[in-house]
Amino acid sequence: MEVLNNTTLPDSADVVVVGGGFAGAATACFLVLRGVRDLVLVEAEDHFGVHASGLNAAMARQVTSDVVTNEVLRASVAGITRTDGLWAEPVEVRPLGSLLLVGPGESPLLQAAGEAARAGLDCRIVDRADAVARVAVLRETEFDRAVFTASDGVVDIHALLWRYLGAARAGGVRPAPGVRVESVEVEAGRVRAVRTTRGRVACRVLVNAAGAWANRVAATAGLPPLAMAPFRRHLMTTPPLPFVQADWPFVWDTVHEYYFRPEVGGLLLSPGDQDPAEAGPVLRDPRALETLAEKLARHCPRLAGVPVSRWWAGLRTITRDGRFAVGWDTRLGGFFWVAGLGGHGMTASCAVGGFAADLVAGRPVDDRWRTAMDPMRLA
Repeated sequence: MEVLNNTTLPDSADVVVVGGGFAGAATACFLVLRGVRDLVLVEAEDHFGVHASGLNAAMARQVTSDVVTNEVLRASVAGITRTDGLWAEPVEVRPLGSLLLVGPGESPLLQAAGEAARAGLDCRIVDRADAVARVAVLRETEFDRAVFTASDGVVDIHALLWRYLGAARAGGVRPAPGVRVESVEVEAGRVRAVRTTRGRVACRVLVNAAGAWANRVAATAGLPPLAMAPFRRHLMTTPPLPFVQADWPFVWDTVHEYYFRPEVGGLLLSPGDQDPAEAGPVLRDPRALETLAEKLARHCPRLAGVPVSRWWAGLRTITRDGRFAVGWDTRLGGFFWVAGLGGHGMTASCAVGGFAADLVAGRPVDDRWRTAMDPMRLA
């Protein structure tokens, strides 16, 4: 796809979207579909999807412990897999399904899964025997029951990101990588322009989809931060393992917080770590390897000692209450947040992008979603 690179940005645009990951790309895409064409999409890195959008586990998970978040995720997966002609090309989604392992007794996750099932999601509570029959290495794992969701799976994250970017570009959006926001001009309580490393762009609306950098972008407009912060999480892959079956669902132990899924004959795993971090290059911490080894040895002994061939770390930006921050900032006219997606950015992108575009374009939205994701609750 053609992008602006090392060229001058336009002097003005109706909307400037800051951040070229899933949040910004999907919002730009849906703004075009809503008829907003005078739009610039700037990305600080030289390429799109460098950070969280390109470093995640690619797992589409539709059940969490929060009912409204589940509605967003369910709507988003349905949007990603639409075949009614909206999307020029399909994006591969391997419907492996998922097993979310839970302990004894009731839990918010089980209650939310029940709500999701009643709303039409293909999820159900299964017993140990059913879960072990699906993934044999769980035979000695500590859990009581599991939530099985058949339509969860693994997404081609790069194809999905470029679907949004391609649709936006086809609709007139000017994607511009390698452009950093230096300041936001404010006049009479409204956004008036964005000053970048490649020039000033006057605008009516600034969409802050800068991920871990979102609070920094807000600070350049004189806004105090929202109650959210970036956290580091590690992912590891193994070489091919003879016992791994390619059709296993992905497994997430929600009690001990680790997960794994099939990946090229082996496994992709995470220790589920969540360490506070700063926005910026993410350094690996060798202690994450130790954490994974300890969790597998204690809680999933049939995976104890699996070799790790590659490992990396990325950032997840999490809000104080775990819900997303999508909506207008009432402290500054024309300032709009699409942030705090908390590790669900890929899965939620289609619904969040559409919801954000509706709000920016002044279209009606679900009031429950508006309240649940209102960024002002975090101010």
